[in-house]
Amino acid sequence: MAPTPTSASEAQAHVVVPTRFLWRYGGNQVHLCGSFTRWVETIPMSPLETHPGVFVVVVNLPPGYHQYKFIVDGEWRHDESQAFMPDPLGNVNNWLFIRRPEPTSPSAEQQQQASARERLEREQGGEETYGVSVQGTEQTTGIVQPLNLAEEMEITKKRVVEFLHTHTAYELIPESGKVVLLDASLPVRQAFHALYEQGIPAAPVWDGTKYAITGMISAGDFIHILRKLRSTSKQNHVLSEGDMDAHTILEWQHESLVETRGPRNLVYVKPEDTLQKVANLLVQTRVALVPLLSGEPDSQPEGQLLLHLATLSGILACLNRHFRASTASLPLLSQPLDRLPVGTWAVPRETSADAPWKLPEQRQILALKLHTPLTEALQLLLEARVSALPVLDDQGSLLDIYARSDIIALARGKTYSQLNWDEVTVAQALTLAHSAAAAKNAADHMQNFGEESMNSMTRACVISRKESLRTAVDRLSIPGVRRLLVVEAGTHHVEAVVSLSDVCAFLFT
Repeated sequence: MAPTPTSASEAQAHVVVPTRFLWRYGGNQVHLCGSFTRWVETIPMSPLETHPGVFVVVVNLPPGYHQYKFIVDGEWRHDESQAFMPDPLGNVNNWLFIRRPEPTSPSAEQQQQASARERLEREQGGEETYGVSVQGTEQTTGIVQPLNLAEEMEITKKRVVEFLHTHTAYELIPESGKVVLLDASLPVRQAFHALYEQGIPAAPVWDGTKYAITGMISAGDFIHILRKLRSTSKQNHVLSEGDMDAHTILEWQHESLVETRGPRNLVYVKPEDTLQKVANLLVQTRVALVPLLSGEPDSQPEGQLLLHLATLSGILACLNRHFRASTASLPLLSQPLDRLPVGTWAVPRETSADAPWKLPEQRQILALKLHTPLTEALQLLLEARVSALPVLDDQGSLLDIYARSDIIALARGKTYSQLNWDEVTVAQALTLAHSAAAAKNAADHMQNFGEESMNSMTRACVISRKESLRTAVDRLSIPGVRRLLVVEAGTHHVEAVVSLSDVCAFLFT
């Protein structure tokens, strides 16, 4: 409990200074803890009714240096808008210095005590004049106003951009892990099986004739390959192993170059590139991952080692780790999702009066039904240029998702060669995907691959419209999570789709 004022004679023997502490970044329950409580006791802070999200408490402190921290809904926080410093254990704490009051006459001291009591009564009554007094008995009575959305956006983006510009791709490389390269001379069937066996949705391609990494092959490429081979084998509607062995990865790359009318340069990053450059590249090219190479692709072989595969989720995870102890320094992350211009929304939303943006119009969310033919689902995935689509029942409630990476499950037991493609439905494809994932997880004793291991992928990750952007960032930082489905409670209707690239484009640009 905070100390209470004492008599004038006692105060001379033991000087204390009423000091106000503020937390203005929201929360349900906020406590204060510090060196003045021996880091054991906590002091509850009171919310100000006239300023939602602002908490205040007045504590009598002796002169000298003090360190303190806030406990917001059970989580330790510090306020970056106040002075802060690391302690010997590496924890970051706020600090302040209380000056010893100048000697005063008894009448003046009585006036100051009366004034202090009046201020305390006003603060407990919720009046607007409050602050933190750190200059002895002199009072700092600045009015602290909650930030509006424009200020929250400016502060958050400034700090995020500063972080991205001062950190490099080297921080994305894990301490231990493995990388997988597929030889360009492999038949697409073997490449297909390799992705399934390794539990990955994509891999870089190594051209031995050029002694260089020449591109990537992904689940989307296999959708194109299967669709093309199926069109040439339509007389029996079934793909044979011979069909799959007739083309190598290199031949497929050459055919893709012809169809796209020209060569495409390899998209890659280097360890010394800033995270800002990596993020911009991933967002602008709309690719899920890029090779992280030790040198230029056309340099000497020893100068272009594959170190890792960089992803947006990896960058978000770095951001989360950096600001974990000071999330209040990114105030925009406390806003609910339905107030932000993030994602594709199928339900109406109201734009806040102080918002520096205009919410985009409602759009229909593309979805599949269990009876949808798999061929139609694959075509829709390619045409819409999305990585996954929600699967709904006849009432429009969410059942599951079907993702591009699920096509890899067809490699189990050479399922692709046993299917009549004109008859396979999304329901059957999901059954194959679930059974393949279960079998792979049971048999897999190897380490997960980078950021995108299929074995650790979460399928339908849901969130409510009133949950904060911080919650969305936390979940999208999990390897393998590429999107969040905003679901209405009760009906399980999909109200919006918030993708990893949506959130990163909003925060990083």
